[in-house]
Amino acid sequence: MVAFIEKNGNTSVWCPDRNPQLKGAWVHVHTNGRVKYVQTVADSRKTDNLLALPNR
Repeated sequence: MVAFIEKNGNTSVWCPDRNPQLKGAWVHVHTNGRVKYVQTVADSRKTDNLLALPNR
């Protein structure tokens, strides 16, 4: 997913909110200096939308 987002840009992956009445968030690549990871960004705030998704 990191490689896909880096190749296609920060507007290439969208994460819907689990509540369909609420707006979702874009998925961006972040780093802690050693490891790259993905995290959602809604209204310029980092959020945990991905952690709220059901396991399938």
